[in-house]
Amino acid sequence: MTDFVRTEFAWGSIEWLAGAEVGNSRELSVARMSLPSGNETDAHAHDNCEESVFVLQGELECVTADASVRLAAGAHTIVPRGSIHLLRSIGSDSAEVLLSYSSSERAFRIAASS
Repeated sequence: MTDFVRTEFAWGSIEWLAGAEVGNSRELSVARMSLPSGNETDAHAHDNCEESVFVLQGELECVTADASVRLAAGAHTIVPRGSIHLLRSIGSDSAEVLLSYSSSERAFRIAASS
């Protein structure tokens, strides 16, 4: 099955592979994010779920109020439920990232930068 829902943002794109947007999961969400070099997502939080961030290609910085973690291809981190965070592409190439969430209908809120 190749069904997915693509969302474009000023900073990059997300292809939703599983979850409420696609209509194929009731318990989780999975997405592939493309983040061009030097770009970063808006600071945001998911109050109803954890987020797993796995870097497929490139380098990424995951910034929260508590820490800043640098991730190269093959590395991952978990963002706790409700934690304000942003993802920043810090390598010379675009970052390709696999995101997964513990809810098919993620709460999402834009927040002040962490």
